[in-house]
Amino acid sequence: MKALHPSSLESLARRHAPEGSWILSIYLNLDPQMRASRRGAHKLVLEQMLNDLEGTLDDPQTVEHFREDAQWVRSQVELHIPKGRSLVLFCDVSEGYTYQEDVPVRLPNGAWYERRPYIRPLLDAWKEYERTGIVVVDREKARLLVASMGEVEEVEEAFQTPAVRHRATAGTDHMRSQMVFQRRAATWSYWFLKEVADSLHDMIEDYGIDRVVLAGPEDVTAELKRILPKGVLARVVARMRASVTAKPKELLEAVAPMLRALGAAQERDLVFECITAARKTQSESSKAVLGLEAVLNAVNQGRVYQILVPVGFAAPGFHCPTCDVLMDHAPSTNACPYCSGALEDMDDVVWAACDRVLAMGGKVEEIGADGAKEVLKKEGPLGAFLR
Repeated sequence: MKALHPSSLESLARRHAPEGSWILSIYLNLDPQMRASRRGAHKLVLEQMLNDLEGTLDDPQTVEHFREDAQWVRSQVELHIPKGRSLVLFCDVSEGYTYQEDVPVRLPNGAWYERRPYIRPLLDAWKEYERTGIVVVDREKARLLVASMGEVEEVEEAFQTPAVRHRATAGTDHMRSQMVFQRRAATWSYWFLKEVADSLHDMIEDYGIDRVVLAGPEDVTAELKRILPKGVLARVVARMRASVTAKPKELLEAVAPMLRALGAAQERDLVFECITAARKTQSESSKAVLGLEAVLNAVNQGRVYQILVPVGFAAPGFHCPTCDVLMDHAPSTNACPYCSGALEDMDDVVWAACDRVLAMGGKVEEIGADGAKEVLKKEGPLGAFLR
């Protein structure tokens, strides 16, 4: 099973239903270990979610559109053969928009009917299981794999032709013959590793990989690292010993602890950098801001390119449907200070801000590492780097 491609998330984040239309988002847990998923009980869970959601709708035209979308969802689930632990469905049948994805991790059941696909559960999973390229190589063979969301997928395999075979030579000129053979073997090995480097570059481009682990004999991975292009070399985060015949799952298990430690260190560095930059200047030309109100102001101005949020943090707020402003508190008049329109309550203004940043092509970084999360909550609780 293939994990979700990052380009799919980007496309979903930018999807917006036209005026008068809505998108139905469904997350259905299909994990056989969950009681609600055994013997088709997930269909009952789906029905309950759809009924509850329909009960919150008042407008007759909206209800009619919802029922059309709900029927499409029911038909897909009825015929669906589970390929993962969760099923994600988005649809706006009236606009001809449908999306279906099996996800290899457990996601909570949920249903939403909004102007955009509700992608927060996918983003949370994507954060935990970032896409990593694994290259396991020796002098004769190379395998390229992609790991994400707890799954690993082998995407390419390469062999050296001719294969290097170190052998003794005989005869009066055996020393010269051995030297010639060694030079040829070194040349073949170099060009083979050069082909591996090119394949790795293509894999990074095709799969949107941000980090790479080189695995194999230490001398081979060191040589491969030396000939990598700068753009590829910048993504190499670790090297480790491994057999080129190792099973994909074995490679994933060996890489996982290394990546967790690396991710935690990167989060701590990111939080420290944001706090330092925010304290340097409070002028309009500042490179970062801290605090819920300051971050929301920057989001409203379209200046945020990366927002830092502690894992699990949420806060109520307000939204102006007229000018699309987000606020953490409302004026005493409960009117928007920009257009004087009536403000609407929001259960979680933090997620709305993250959604806005994604829609503008920015990044959302959820901070969960020990130490980093606590520091960000104390100083922020939100942080953001500005354009």
